[in-house]
Amino acid sequence: MLSVLAEFQRELIVANTRDGLAAARARGRKGGRPSKLSSGQIELAQRLYDAGEHTVAQIADMLKVPRTTVYGHLNKRVDIAPVTQDIILVTDPPTPTSRTCPTCGHEPTSRAEAAHQRADLAVIWLHPDPDHRGTLIGRQHCHHCEPGHPAFDIACSVCGDGPILAGRLAELAEKGDLTKPVQRWLTAAGWTVTPDLLCPDHA
Repeated sequence: MLSVLAEFQRELIVANTRDGLAAARARGRKGGRPSKLSSGQIELAQRLYDAGEHTVAQIADMLKVPRTTVYGHLNKRVDIAPVTQDIILVTDPPTPTSRTCPTCGHEPTSRAEAAHQRADLAVIWLHPDPDHRGTLIGRQHCHHCEPGHPAFDIACSVCGDGPILAGRLAELAEKGDLTKPVQRWLTAAGWTVTPDLLCPDHA
C-alpha cells in the first residue's frame, strides 16, 4: 500500500513539474544555461552550415566557441524520416561508403547533405566500450544518430581539433576530470595529455 501511495505521489510531482514548466514557457521563460551564442550568431552559423561551404569546426572557429556549442544550435533536420536511437546498429554496421554513416547506415539524399555528412563523420565520438570495462571505443555519427547533450569537445591546444566525449564521460570532463580511460585512448592515438592537450600533428 505504501509503495502504491509513493508511486502516486511521484506521478503528482511529475505532473505538477510539467505543468509548471509549460506555464513558464507560456510566459516566455526559458530554463537551462544561457546560450553562448546570440540569436544573430545562431542565424549566421545556420546560414554557413546550410550553404555547405563550411564544416562545423570552421564555423565554431569563426564564432570562437567549441564545436559542441555549434552542434547544439544547428537545425540539421532534413526532409526525410529521422532515424531514432532505437535502431542504431552497433554490432553489425553496414559496409560504409564515403556517403554512408557507419553507425546508423543513413545515406544522404542530396549533394548538400552529403557534404554535411562527410564533415560530421570526420569527428570521432568516444564512448565506453560495452564489452571491456575501462576502455573506450571511437564511433562516427551523422546528425541522425549523434549523441545529444552533454557533450565535451577535447580540443588540441594548437589547432582546436579532437574527439568529442558523450554522456557520463562528458559530464566528468566538464567538471575537470579527464578520466584515465580517456587519457589512455588519447595517448594510444598519439596525443600528448600533459601539460597541454596536443593532437598527434602537434605533439
